[in-house]
Amino acid sequence: MVFRRFAPVVLLSVSLSVCAEVIPVDKITPDNISKFGGSMYEYLPPESRLSAVPKGFKPFYLSHYGRHGSRYLLDAPQYERPYTILKDAYDRGVLTEFGKTVLDRVEIMMKDASGRLGDLTTKGMEQHKGITHRMMDNYPALFGKDGYVVAKATTSHRVIVSMLSGLSEIYRLRPDLRVSYDASGHDVYFMNQEDAAVTSYKNSREKSAAVNQFNAEHTHPERLMTVLFTDTAFIRHYAMKSGSRQTSVRVMDASSTLYTGLYDLAANMQSHDLGFNLDDVFTPQEWYDSFTMNNVYWYSVSAYSPLTGEMVPYGRCALLTDFMDRADEAIDGNGVTVNLRYGHDTELFPFLCLMDINDCAWSVSDLNKVADKWVDYDIVHMGSNIQWVFYRDKSGKVLVRFLLNEEESTIPVQCYVDSKGISYPYFYEWEKVKAFYKEKVDYFENFKAEKNK
Repeated sequence: MVFRRFAPVVLLSVSLSVCAEVIPVDKITPDNISKFGGSMYEYLPPESRLSAVPKGFKPFYLSHYGRHGSRYLLDAPQYERPYTILKDAYDRGVLTEFGKTVLDRVEIMMKDASGRLGDLTTKGMEQHKGITHRMMDNYPALFGKDGYVVAKATTSHRVIVSMLSGLSEIYRLRPDLRVSYDASGHDVYFMNQEDAAVTSYKNSREKSAAVNQFNAEHTHPERLMTVLFTDTAFIRHYAMKSGSRQTSVRVMDASSTLYTGLYDLAANMQSHDLGFNLDDVFTPQEWYDSFTMNNVYWYSVSAYSPLTGEMVPYGRCALLTDFMDRADEAIDGNGVTVNLRYGHDTELFPFLCLMDINDCAWSVSDLNKVADKWVDYDIVHMGSNIQWVFYRDKSGKVLVRFLLNEEESTIPVQCYVDSKGISYPYFYEWEKVKAFYKEKVDYFENFKAEKNK
C-alpha cells in the first residue's frame, strides 16, 4: 500500500484563508510584540463579527476543544537559572545597571511563581470566562431552558481550573442550566494522547538534527551579554551546577542558556499582571529570532512536516472521531447542546493540522520558510480553542461552521450554496465534512493495519 498525505475529496468553490505570514522585523512595535511570545501569546477577544447564517437555519449544537488559559511557567529552573546567573554576576560586581533592573524583575517573577509552577493565572481564568460568555451571547438557545452542557477536562490542575472558570460563567448567568462535568484519565485517549503509531515519526533523528541546526543559526546572545555584563568573560566561563549539589560544577559558555531562559520569561510575562514586563531585554530582531525557534518547534511536532513523514497530525484521529461521533449523537437528538473539552496545546496544534483548518496542513521542507505561512500565534496560544457550530433547517439539512479562536475559518471542502445559488464561505454541509474527515480516519486506520503486518 502506498501511503500519502491526505488530499481533499471535493473541489473548492472558494479560496482558502491561510495561516497569516509572520509580522516582519521592521513592523514589530510595542503594540504587537506580545505576539512574538508565540505559543505563550495571551488570548484576546475576537475583532471581527460573525457573518450572517443562511436563511432558515438555526443553531442546535456546539462542539469545542480549548487549551488552558495563561499560566505560570512549568519548571522551577525556568525561573531559577536566569536568576542565579544574574545574581552571581551581581555578587561579583560584573552586572551593568541595566542588568540590575533585569535581575530585580526576574527575582519578582520567581518569587511570584513559588508554589505555582504550571498553575493558571488570573488572566487565564478571565480568558475562559470571556470565551464562555461570548458563546452564550452568540448562541443563547444552546444555553437556554432546554440546553444541556457536557464538559470534560484532562486531569491537569490548570486545565481543570480553566474548565471551572468557563463553567462559573454559565452558573452565574444561567444557574438553572443542566451541566455535567468531569476530569478523568478515562478520556485521555482522545483528550490528550498521541497515537503511538506516529510517535517514531515525530521523534525522527532527521527532524531533531534539522531543528537543532535551525536553533543554532537563530540564537545570537552576543549583544545581550554586552548590555547585561561589564565583563562578558563572566558568562563565557560560567561555572554552572548540574544535577545534585554533590556533583561537580562544569565551566561553560552560558550565554545561550541565559538568552533562551530570559526569552521564556519575557514571553510569559503577558500571562501576568505584575506591573512590568521584559520587552526591553531584546531587540526586535532578537524577538523575531526567538519566536521563529518557538514556531519551528511547534511546526516540527504538530504539522504535516516532511521531516516527520507528514504523519504527526494523524496521531489525533481519536479526538477527530470524538467530535464526529458526538455530533451525530446530537443530530440524532440525545439532548446535548454543548460539548466542552479542555486540554493542551500538544493536542490542539496537531488536531487543527489534521482538520486542515485555515490551510494548517500546509507543508514545507525548509525550516527557514515555515513562518512564511505557518505562524503559531495565529493558530494556538494561551486559551486558544476550536468551535464547531451546527445549524439545521426545517428539512433536516445540517450545516457546520468552524471558529478558530472565535474567528470564522475555512476547511478544504465545498462551502454551502443555497437554492438561489448564494455561496456561504464559512458554512459547510455536515455530510460532506464528515466524509472528508472520515476518509482521513480510515486512511490512518489502514496505515496502522499495514504497518502492523
